[in-house]
Amino acid sequence: MKNIFLLLVFFATSSCTKHFVATEYKYSEERLNPNSPSDEKISAIIAPYKDSLDKEMNIVLVVSDTILSKATPESDLGNLICGLVLKKSEDYCKCKIDFTFLNTGGIRLPNLPKGNVTLGKAYELMPFDNLIDIMQVNGKTLDTLFNFMANKGGWPIQGARYKIKNKKAIDVFIQNEPLDLNKEYTIAVSDYLAMGGDNCTMLSYLPKTVMKKNLRDAIIEGMKEMNVRGEHIKSVIDGRVQVTE
Repeated sequence: MKNIFLLLVFFATSSCTKHFVATEYKYSEERLNPNSPSDEKISAIIAPYKDSLDKEMNIVLVVSDTILSKATPESDLGNLICGLVLKKSEDYCKCKIDFTFLNTGGIRLPNLPKGNVTLGKAYELMPFDNLIDIMQVNGKTLDTLFNFMANKGGWPIQGARYKIKNKKAIDVFIQNEPLDLNKEYTIAVSDYLAMGGDNCTMLSYLPKTVMKKNLRDAIIEGMKEMNVRGEHIKSVIDGRVQVTE
């Protein structure tokens, strides 16, 4: 009887245990520079690892002929990244992708310098491990998405184009065809946005196919393939996102 009593007490107390789940996260970025104070003992401990990491991070992926910058409504840096992600997403899923987009805040560097683009620079450009999701989205939901991007001032995109008037999206084209509200489209997007991140709530409830590659993988592999083909990165602004009166 005593054992039964103790067992009941155990279950009663354990059922009252609180479980906490993270609902958001915040971070701050602090960059080291040559003038930052150093600790000789710590420096000696990490030196072997730092030398190895520096060697890997200094591997050249591709060469850029121009400086590429992040801007709205359209930027050559955003166009480059979306182009690489779209191409590699099709390779990963072995399917046709209608378009891909990124949130401007997801690009973590203000610009990509002219010259050698290293592996380390790719990690700075896209430091998060956001995976690529493939989604089937109907035209009505995409209409909401494009209006949302327009209200944000314009987000990077590949495979589509749109104009912004009074913070609304007009003249939306996907694969050179006007947006059809009754059609389903295949898009590639980061799992962060697919789950409703940066207020993309219109996507959060939709089914997703998760690739085992992240955005940074796509960028790095795409740059390497450009280099193998003997291509350099060049600035491309083609009017895919415009603000009109």
